[in-house]
Amino acid sequence: MAKIIFICITFYFLTVLGVFAQESVIQSDNRRPVLNDDINRDRILEIGQNIQLSDKIANINEEQRNQIKKFDEELNKDLTKLGEQLLDLQEHLQKLETQEVVNMKAINRNIDQQAKVIAKIMKLKAQHKQKVRKILEN
Repeated sequence: MAKIIFICITFYFLTVLGVFAQESVIQSDNRRPVLNDDINRDRILEIGQNIQLSDKIANINEEQRNQIKKFDEELNKDLTKLGEQLLDLQEHLQKLETQEVVNMKAINRNIDQQAKVIAKIMKLKAQHKQKVRKILEN
């Protein structure tokens, strides 16, 4: 008799767990899945914003500060364009990945383009850093 009660209780708990599992799947279907691109979107948009080195560096004269601000503005302009380009590429990649017939050549090409844009961003930042260092050495 105890074995039958134990089996009934176990079956009941498994049934309840199955119902809860189905409800969570149904709820998650109503929500849009979160992708890495969504998480990084804000970071990518901020790439070209609020990089004002001239405000963070102490003990520089006004001429150096103005030169650095000029370089900051140029960098921000270029980084904003590249950040927008990177966002466009990521959106296009999502479209390519969700098509019924997946074109891997197009996906790989898009990923290569994203890598080139990221490399340009890194090169611009390195170049900017060296320009600032040169100004500060004088």
